[in-house]
Amino acid sequence: MRGLRNRVVFPLCQGEHRKSQILFIFDGILINAAVTISTGFFLSGYLVTLNANDFVVGILNSSPTWSLLISIFSFLVYEKMEYRKPLLITMNIISRLLKCSIAYLPFLVKNSSVLLHLTALMIIVSNLIWGFYGVGVTVWMINLLPNDHTKSRYIYLRMFCLRISFTIFSLVMGFVLDYFNKSLKGFVIVFSVSLILSIADAVVLMNAHEPKNKVHKAARKFEMDWFLEPLKAKEYRHFLIFIFAFYFSLSLSSSFTSLYQIKYLELNYSLISVIYTVQYITMIIGTQLWSRIESKKGIYFVLGVSALFLSTEFLIYGFMTQRTLFLLLFTPLTAGIGNSGFNVVTVNYRYSLIPEDGYKTIYEGWYGATMGLSSLLGPTVGSLIRNLIPSFTNSVFQYSGFQIVYLVSFILASLAVYQKFFRTHSLSEDFQMSSSSN
Repeated sequence: MRGLRNRVVFPLCQGEHRKSQILFIFDGILINAAVTISTGFFLSGYLVTLNANDFVVGILNSSPTWSLLISIFSFLVYEKMEYRKPLLITMNIISRLLKCSIAYLPFLVKNSSVLLHLTALMIIVSNLIWGFYGVGVTVWMINLLPNDHTKSRYIYLRMFCLRISFTIFSLVMGFVLDYFNKSLKGFVIVFSVSLILSIADAVVLMNAHEPKNKVHKAARKFEMDWFLEPLKAKEYRHFLIFIFAFYFSLSLSSSFTSLYQIKYLELNYSLISVIYTVQYITMIIGTQLWSRIESKKGIYFVLGVSALFLSTEFLIYGFMTQRTLFLLLFTPLTAGIGNSGFNVVTVNYRYSLIPEDGYKTIYEGWYGATMGLSSLLGPTVGSLIRNLIPSFTNSVFQYSGFQIVYLVSFILASLAVYQKFFRTHSLSEDFQMSSSSN
């Protein structure tokens, strides 16, 4: 009876690795909830409570992404290991313990400067470990899936489930923070819940099977040829160039969005939670819709159109002030529609470009490093631009520095999308071949 129930609930989980495929769905549910309530506006709010300046808040808020720079070196370890599970679970536990423990530091360290430096150090080390971990755990999951259309449908299913999870936890924890009047006690509760979810996730992964990884003879020593293999592959190289341009453009301002909401727009955590809940609900609905659109229109169509929706959120924030808060009705919709397609299809697309006998961790490492570099340079350049812009107010601009950088993000991101998907390709016809190969 239990087996029948599982087949009804998880019909896409099939084959010899069926149990582990189901466990990875629970892994997504647990760890994404844990990560969501210890990053984003939760982390930004905590840093504001510690009196961190705007640049520090922005750079630490984007550190989960720019820490992916380290992932480019992950192949030096992973490609020599037939079994990576013990190392991956160890990194998972250490990273999450470091991140969640920052909420307890104010009770142990009284010097505000030391407290802020130690908090920043723990966040960065945690994210560096997580960037290294992310490559290995993604390859682990992909190796459990069949190399056919089921892979794409499974990834959409997993994304659908985890989005329900972090939507619920984000909403509830936002109300918790407001209930405790944004005090340290509230943050301790939020980060403690995140830690409990992280421990549960580690237990789930302990019970998942890891297929034996093929160790190539060439991986026993460093070879420049196979290290540069992803860059030699034309389609993958062009994909990396787009990813860099797109994420650099968005991170010029996205790293400061939570700060802008909390410190300048003066939104309370309950309202921010509701905004993100609407975004996440839109993502949940959009995940299913984009899955159907991809099967009919192809991967390129979903990549291009969903990227445009993502960019539109920044256009709206370019006109967001305390006088135009009604625009918050639209930002979660555009962000939700965009993220629900873009986040999933980038996984499907890049793995469709990786040869079956290729070094998956090298390809995944280059992807992570590209995202990391763009997200490290973005906030730095965005902060410089914001400081160079003279402060002025009128009927449109209240916080001119932030708003103009948002508009710059929109323009540059839209240009990157146009160059990649509209100028050189036809969305309706190009990549039908690749989507069918999936």
